[in-house]
Amino acid sequence: MKIIASESLELLEFYKIKKHVADFCFSEGAKNKASQINIFDDHVQLTNELQRVAELKNIILSDSFFPNIQFTDFRKEVSLLSLDGSMLLEEQFLLLKASTEISNTVIRFLKNTAQSLPYLVQLANGLNDNKIIVSEIEQIIDIDAKVKSSASKELQKIRKLLSEKRRESDSKFNKQVNELRKLGIIRDTEEGFFNGRRTLAVMMDHKSEVGGFVHNKSHTEKTIFIEPAATISINNDISELEIDERREINRILRELTDTIRPFSYQLKQYYELLIDLDFLKAKAKYAELINASLPIISSNSELKLNKAFHPTLFLKNKEQKKQTVPLNIHLNAENHLVIISGPNAGGKSITLKTVGLLQTMLQSGLLVSMAENSVMSFFKHILIDIGDTQSIENELSTYSARLKNMLAILKDVNSQTLVLMDEFGSGTDPELGGAMAEVVLEELVKSKTVGIITTHFPNVKLLANKLDGVTNGSMLFDLETLQPKYILTIGEPGSSYTFEVAERVGFPKELIERAKAKIDNDKVDLNVLLAEVQQTKTKLNEAFERTTNEEILIKKTQEKYKTLLTNFNEKIESERERKIELIRLAEYGQKYLRLLTDWDKPEDRKAVIKRFIDGITAENNKRKEIVKQKKNKSFIEKKVSHLKLELKVGSKVTVLNGKEIGLVELIRGEKVNIKFGNLTMTVNIENIELVKD
Repeated sequence: MKIIASESLELLEFYKIKKHVADFCFSEGAKNKASQINIFDDHVQLTNELQRVAELKNIILSDSFFPNIQFTDFRKEVSLLSLDGSMLLEEQFLLLKASTEISNTVIRFLKNTAQSLPYLVQLANGLNDNKIIVSEIEQIIDIDAKVKSSASKELQKIRKLLSEKRRESDSKFNKQVNELRKLGIIRDTEEGFFNGRRTLAVMMDHKSEVGGFVHNKSHTEKTIFIEPAATISINNDISELEIDERREINRILRELTDTIRPFSYQLKQYYELLIDLDFLKAKAKYAELINASLPIISSNSELKLNKAFHPTLFLKNKEQKKQTVPLNIHLNAENHLVIISGPNAGGKSITLKTVGLLQTMLQSGLLVSMAENSVMSFFKHILIDIGDTQSIENELSTYSARLKNMLAILKDVNSQTLVLMDEFGSGTDPELGGAMAEVVLEELVKSKTVGIITTHFPNVKLLANKLDGVTNGSMLFDLETLQPKYILTIGEPGSSYTFEVAERVGFPKELIERAKAKIDNDKVDLNVLLAEVQQTKTKLNEAFERTTNEEILIKKTQEKYKTLLTNFNEKIESERERKIELIRLAEYGQKYLRLLTDWDKPEDRKAVIKRFIDGITAENNKRKEIVKQKKNKSFIEKKVSHLKLELKVGSKVTVLNGKEIGLVELIRGEKVNIKFGNLTMTVNIENIELVKD
């Protein structure tokens, strides 16, 4: 059995995800891979794929360097190269050269970044760059896709002769043109080309005056195109040389093909490497588009989705500048089933589709739109029953189809199965359908199946409260506006808001009251109670969120204030030090000026030099003292900081340079009260030594 049925993939609109990825692919090969994205059977391969996409996404987000992998498809050239006796043309060789250069760069890059890209580098395992292909092609083919004259002596000789013959032909042709132009027997266009040969555009009335070979004439039959007799012989020589040139070129190309042929398998590996990277990069770009990440992968069957989004809905809302409400849900061994209730159009089905699509994406090697601290696992089966499955062709009613789906699901459920079921037990008599739903729910509990189920049946909600491993949940609804909030809350079942919604859309109150009268009062009371509980919880959640936001705002404000205060104090201290430095420099300047004045006086200059040296010595001693004070201050600050951590009332201490041990009675900031027998004294904390037992 498949991990997920094709019908389920269609239901989840997985094809839209594939198209998005394909749009980011550059090569046709990668686009083809994107169109065939499917769930991995091998969990090791799946983990490697996810890690590679995550590595590429991080490169994209950090704007780090990654080699350009845009290339022209060269599968045809590789296939042709692998055939014995084949010959590649000039353009094909240039294509292989360019592809090899790209592959060489990629392989070297991956191997040089093996530590930072441990999963991507695996793609280059067993691959080496190939300089031979590039150098061999470069020796023969130039950048304009022409075989170089230096490729062989014979080709060089032929082209030299060709060049000489063409110059001679041009000279004779131009001479003929000048003569006939003076006679006025050729058109303004003067010449044309037929089969590679230059011809004169001669007026029909003068054709007999020009000797040569007639190649063509105009549609109006007023002009005839003649190859002059003077150039026919030399043009024949040129044609023959061109044939020789092509033969020599083909010989060289065959030889080059034979030289490159042994590398055909390596070139095939290069193609697969570039296709894989193009495909992975497309996945990474799509992940960036939907704010996707790689969740924590659990070996147990667990789903803990934090701030999860349906990717297609997220992009649609983003385009329309709407906010998408995130989904938060946690399923594990203790609570492996959630029964979601609430009004129609409240978000129950989209919750199922979000979980189903994200799980499918993950197991297909795609990152998922949720917070990084989310937890997911790999399931052996993803079983889905969402929507109206009535089949006209098979003459099955909605309920019959639902029963068949339930039966198929029950055959394959276990602790490694994810089940998503919508409108559980609907499609038949509510009481009987509810009873069947209870039985199926009990079987799912026994099998430890992980799943999410939506229902409107009160008995299913009540049963969920009694069964171990099952939790009720509901979609929040605003009773005042009667609008859904699309927020899933876990803990209590939800009301269907049947009468409230009817009133909201303008249903007559009289008919609503009559409908209420036909229902068991207990059911009405329960529905009202559920609605009130949910509304109260909504208000409490909103109040809690407001309080939390206010606390966060206060904390941010406090942190900002502390930062500003610190910066302000640092600026004051910096300014104070700057002023002291200016004063010091001013004093230096005055002393220096006095020394200069004294130096120019007619007195003993030795005395001036002595005053200069004494001044420098005094300043140097002053600097040493300042450094010493700073060190002492730093030492004291560290000591005080350390003492504050360890010092407490009752600690044994001594005063510096003292031997008597006292007990700490009181600590007030930097002051400490110490009792020595009957004597109590207050001491600064830096003057205390802690006595260790």
